[in-house]
Amino acid sequence: MSWTIIWQSWVFIVGIFFVLPLVGSALISVITTRTNQHLMRAFGLNAPLIFGWLGVMVHEISHAVVALIFGHHVDKIQLLQNPFKDGNENRMGYVSHAWSPNNKYQQAGNFFIGIAPIFGIAAASWSVTKLVWPQLLLSYHTGESVMTNTAWWQVAVWAYLILNLSLALNLSGADWQNTKSGVIWYLIFLTIVGVITGLTISDAFMIWETVGRPVAYFFGGLLGGSFVLYLLTALIGRR
Repeated sequence: MSWTIIWQSWVFIVGIFFVLPLVGSALISVITTRTNQHLMRAFGLNAPLIFGWLGVMVHEISHAVVALIFGHHVDKIQLLQNPFKDGNENRMGYVSHAWSPNNKYQQAGNFFIGIAPIFGIAAASWSVTKLVWPQLLLSYHTGESVMTNTAWWQVAVWAYLILNLSLALNLSGADWQNTKSGVIWYLIFLTIVGVITGLTISDAFMIWETVGRPVAYFFGGLLGGSFVLYLLTALIGRR
């Protein structure tokens, strides 16, 4: 048994499955919030609702699906609403769910429920691309031009839907509170996984090579896309 490998395994496991998702989600959320502010400056307070209605619904569905996966009881789900209407508390949607504080699995699940929209919207964006502009995905493997056999309307519809989805990548204060409530038990779980992994492998760097790099690429891609959208809306907002 090598304590060095166990320690390194723990660092990799926590870094990949806790730090990367947490920091990545926070950065994406901050950038997306600024992007929505640019649109509101250009088109009015209703801009996030007008341009991001589909994203809001996917955002809330993501919360609900992950809540069910972790055994929570979903009391109510509001996919879309006017945030400025009395009683709506500036929320465009919400999910009300309950869990047992004595159930550690359910409590740890709060970590994922809070940041679930990041993954749900990413999955929806991939599905939209696969359906509307599949050449964009195929070009990565074939090296062909993304415009091969692509009609202008495909690009237009794809751009609108991706914009719509991306505008809902910002996490609310309630989302972060939810994530925070699951941190302790999730870290305990990752510590157990890290120790077990360290006892069964000979090179801890394998963890980064097999799962760490894809996770980093995932959040890096979302972060890059969010930043491009931020720059574009910044130009629009200054007009």
